[in-house]
Amino acid sequence: MKGFNNLTTGIDIVKIDRIRKILSKEKERFYNKIFTEKEVEYISYKGNRAETVAGMFAAKEAISKVLGTGIGTIGWKDIEILHKNHKPYVNISQKLKDRMEQIKITDVEISISHEEDYAIANAIGYLDFYKSFLRIDKSMKNLLPKRQANSHKGTYGRLAIIGGSRGMTGAPFLSSMAALRAGAGLVYTIVPKALEAIMSIKLTEAIVRPVEDKGRGVFTKDSLGPILEALENIDVVAIGPGMGVDEDRIHLLEEIIRNFKGPIIIDADGINCISLKPDILHNHKNQIIITPHPGELARLARVSIKEIQDNRIYYSNYISNKYNIIVVLKGFNTIVAYHEDKIYVNETGNPGMATAGSGDVLTGVIASFIAQGLSPFNSGKLGVYCHGLAGDLGSLEKGEYGLIATDIIDNIPYSIKTIQL
Repeated sequence: MKGFNNLTTGIDIVKIDRIRKILSKEKERFYNKIFTEKEVEYISYKGNRAETVAGMFAAKEAISKVLGTGIGTIGWKDIEILHKNHKPYVNISQKLKDRMEQIKITDVEISISHEEDYAIANAIGYLDFYKSFLRIDKSMKNLLPKRQANSHKGTYGRLAIIGGSRGMTGAPFLSSMAALRAGAGLVYTIVPKALEAIMSIKLTEAIVRPVEDKGRGVFTKDSLGPILEALENIDVVAIGPGMGVDEDRIHLLEEIIRNFKGPIIIDADGINCISLKPDILHNHKNQIIITPHPGELARLARVSIKEIQDNRIYYSNYISNKYNIIVVLKGFNTIVAYHEDKIYVNETGNPGMATAGSGDVLTGVIASFIAQGLSPFNSGKLGVYCHGLAGDLGSLEKGEYGLIATDIIDNIPYSIKTIQL
């Protein structure tokens, strides 16, 4: 369905004898009211035949129906019917162009025919299906980093995804693939050593970095040294997807925040670790984004999920101010908050995205944009927008019931491309 164009049509029928009578009585006045100079030249070239005039008149009416305005806001002379090799076409005036952009029509074609006493015109408007179905925010285009001709994979950032545990390999896989699809140059997937084989099979383009886990299939305190070593040349870290929660992993997260100097995105079990020891977020030196769903934010804020959902902006602001972090509160109209002066409420996305792994995909997208040089707040804005748009694109093909996280990943490149159109 990518690139699919829908159609909108307009038809008009004019009785030729009616035009013949008008021309016999008030030709000049009629021409001056209805036709441009170029149109009158063509009509004169065709011998001022009533059939020609009736056909062009009908075409103007048909086009006004495609535009949904009728003749009024768009005047007769705003719709100019010209001919090339005797085939009619529409010369797009500025008024037509403005209206076409407003209703997402990319082109208009016309045909004119005659049937005994009648002239019949058919107009077809080609509707840009993406732009009509999707909510395109043109301001997002300005946030996208422009690709340079003289560049390499290092130009677009090195990021690390830290996560995974036995039985939870899908989460870091989804985050890693999403980061690659969103444009990151190099993605390192850091997982417990017991997961190395399966992750190496699942991930082809990412670099899998196994770390010591004492055969447990989860991160332990012994994992910390190898992880910090793996982060030495990394630009941004995302931690939490599928990681699990215990004292060792709380300690691991605390030490990564203390030692890693770049931006950190904390998701899923990483947020659950913080909820058990919120002091982790005090006095941090790096920029931190957390990406909770309402349940995770409720645990961190020590309130009910209903309280969060009833006051989404308030609690996003509250946690952002309390810990000096960026909060991306997921759900319907995802919120990106950084103190009270920076609030973004996203409008892309659909209920089909309420599926396992969707949040892991978002984590990878946001991390990818940070790695490519966007500020963490703008990465959050663009990340939730592209993530939701990818879900909308996926729903065009799969519907909302059948949408899964990998469908969102598959459509991330198209969501970025759609913004660039």
